[in-house]
Amino acid sequence: MSRPIGGGCSRRVPTLPAAIGIVALALVVSGCSGSSAAAPAGASAAASTRPAMKQTCPDVAWVPPSSVPLEHASRELVPFAPTLLGVRSTWRGNGFTVETVSGGYVDDLTEPYDNLQPTGTLSLHGDPHAEVLHGSLQGSPVLFVLWRDHTQAVPCDVHAFLVQGADLPTEGVLLTGLG
Repeated sequence: MSRPIGGGCSRRVPTLPAAIGIVALALVVSGCSGSSAAAPAGASAAASTRPAMKQTCPDVAWVPPSSVPLEHASRELVPFAPTLLGVRSTWRGNGFTVETVSGGYVDDLTEPYDNLQPTGTLSLHGDPHAEVLHGSLQGSPVLFVLWRDHTQAVPCDVHAFLVQGADLPTEGVLLTGLG
């Protein structure tokens, strides 16, 4: 529908429905319709909407000793960046837990434990200077072993082995599984 402009001019101005139709036609003709035919040659619409490939830090090399009954309770991927994931695994034993952590930042890993004290070092395969710390969390004893794998980039270089609630002889047996 159109209406005359001014007093009797024969020139007509399109109304709103006609203007929308003209704009839509112009978009389709110009290639802005959103179809894949409008994509440049060689470009794939599916590839452009795919997330980037993610990398996962290598797991801590720990083999649970067969003499201590343990159940693998969880394995969690921890995001450090849009394409980088760390790994946190948990095992449950008779009244204690074991965690291995691959990737992270030392302050973030040790923060929950107010009273960790260095008690020695441990010689591990590939890195002879793992720091051994002891403390407690909510009245439960904690063994915390912390080291850096210098073959890995930050933050995948940080590794931790944490035992909470085990007695000293059990801690010793659990440590034998670290490479």
